[in-house]
Amino acid sequence: MPTTSRHIAVHELNATNIARDYRDYSHHHHRTKIAIGSGSSIELLDRLLRQVAHGAVHDSAERGLDVPKCHPETRTAVQRDIMGWIRHGQQEDSPKKTLWLSGPAGSGKTAIAGTIADECSKRGLLAASFFFSAFAGPMNRRSSKPLISTLVYSLLQHKSIIGLKREVLTVVKDDPMVFDRHLDQQLKMLILRPLRNVLGRSHRRHWPQVIIIDGLDECQGSSESEIDPEGNTQASGAKAQQEILAVLSRACADPTFPFRIIVASRPEPVMRYFFSNSPYLTHNIFLDDKYDPDSDIRLFLKAMFSDLRRRYNLPSTWASGDVIDILVQEASGQFIYASTIIRFLQNPRLGPPQQQLNRVLAWRRPNGSTPFAPLDFLYNSILRTSPDPLLTVRWMRGIETLRRTWKDIDHLKCILEAYPGATEHVLGTTTSLVGLEDEYGRLHFHFYHKTLLDFLKDPQRSSDLHVSEESLRQFVVDRYYQVLRTKGPQSGGDPATNISSSPWGFLEVFCKRLESCIDPQRTYASGDVEWWLSSLFDRFNREEAIPGMFATIHQQCKWYRCCPACVVWRKGILQYCREHGWRVPTRKETLGDRFKKLKFDDPDEFPLRDPKRSLNPFPTSRRSPRSPRDPPWPSGSHRLS
Repeated sequence: MPTTSRHIAVHELNATNIARDYRDYSHHHHRTKIAIGSGSSIELLDRLLRQVAHGAVHDSAERGLDVPKCHPETRTAVQRDIMGWIRHGQQEDSPKKTLWLSGPAGSGKTAIAGTIADECSKRGLLAASFFFSAFAGPMNRRSSKPLISTLVYSLLQHKSIIGLKREVLTVVKDDPMVFDRHLDQQLKMLILRPLRNVLGRSHRRHWPQVIIIDGLDECQGSSESEIDPEGNTQASGAKAQQEILAVLSRACADPTFPFRIIVASRPEPVMRYFFSNSPYLTHNIFLDDKYDPDSDIRLFLKAMFSDLRRRYNLPSTWASGDVIDILVQEASGQFIYASTIIRFLQNPRLGPPQQQLNRVLAWRRPNGSTPFAPLDFLYNSILRTSPDPLLTVRWMRGIETLRRTWKDIDHLKCILEAYPGATEHVLGTTTSLVGLEDEYGRLHFHFYHKTLLDFLKDPQRSSDLHVSEESLRQFVVDRYYQVLRTKGPQSGGDPATNISSSPWGFLEVFCKRLESCIDPQRTYASGDVEWWLSSLFDRFNREEAIPGMFATIHQQCKWYRCCPACVVWRKGILQYCREHGWRVPTRKETLGDRFKKLKFDDPDEFPLRDPKRSLNPFPTSRRSPRSPRDPPWPSGSHRLS
């Protein structure tokens, strides 16, 4: 393992997490609140909670009830192998403290890891878990920053490890910056040292035994700022993955660390290099033919076809053994293929299951040139059931891109919908690929498989359904433009009172982000500018949004001529600022701006500013240079928020 992997900078990750109702701050034998110096346990635990990726734990509400799990009586051999290692591996002549579960995309690694986590949790064996995801949930599930904090918080929930909570919270009190240190230091200060200090207070045979980390190959960086929203995360992801593996190696080398570790990932070069060169023995499980995936896929299909037969009162011959044999052969050992087919047959919008099964069989393309050929052909065929397949792909790519900043799903829907009911119209036939509701029936966009996004982004695989980054960028800019022209969501409703789960209404958030989605060559009206200015409800928002728009709108202009949008927007902004007593640029500053574009970095130094901002007890300049609302694309003709 290269030594550089142990010295990777970790930047601040601004992640918003919900503390939920974890308010049981009890010891093993009594239920009194712990007081640690001048800080209460509640305050210190809340400080820890702010660093936790709540959606990454195996049973989180964010992962939902529809996460991949092994169907009953499938993958029994591999589950038996893993559980045997967890419970009895220490009795081997050469015990191995780590297990690497790997296999190709779609082979069911996450389903197995989730099933093992559930089983271990029931038996009291699960110490902690972290399920990375590069395509679902908030950004902190694709960053290494919250890993140690999340594992630590899970460990604190085990009352059998007596005294651990006090030791950890003491560290948090004594060193409030502990969460900003390298993972190696966090491991030492928050896990290894506290475990060492509580040895002897309780018997280790009562402690949990295993930590599960799934999808390590989907970790894209050490912090949110390192993760390139365009998806070019190979370098930052490799560094973060190396750091995590080095930390796990150090943990296993420490005699006070009692837990076994399961790592599930694709066999990427970083993982292959580490596990082949690690000085510590690793139990390797690769999901290949030795675990007979075809038999498990056949068992899964038989069970699901029987369920469909009973549900729709179909004849017993509707899905014969020959049909199942064909589908098993097409799956090529990929559970993802079989599960996608079943979800497709269960979609009532498409018609009776037997009719859809005939369509699936007609979609077969034998002798595929790559292992993904059958899956790609299935994705392609399902997408073409949409009334507008290219629009559906743009929506899917747009959802993936925009939900990184539009945290409220209802607000994201307001951006995407050009008319009421557009969501159901555009995505309704593709719910076998993208779920539209959570377990409570609320709107929720959920991609079932990362391989779908891999397919959509690869022009060689998606062919004429491929949507380029430029086309996607223009789609998003068009949607912002239409919402601006209609002065609110085109799908109707009262956007000003649409609070949903977000602290701001839709228009408040939209107007703050419009700055990065203005098309310089487009025609805007003075009324658009006036509406935007009037919709910036909060004075503090105006102090940042107005100068930000003034600077951004001019970036694409030539020194001798401004773009059409710039002329309209700057004229309206200057008129507003003069009427409200703002400091506006002088003639000299305006002339200089033609040749050397002004950047809105420091609100207190920018030549367009509200003099009243000095009355603000919390000036924005404390964040100087200004915190950017970074776009999904780092470059291009438009900046998108």
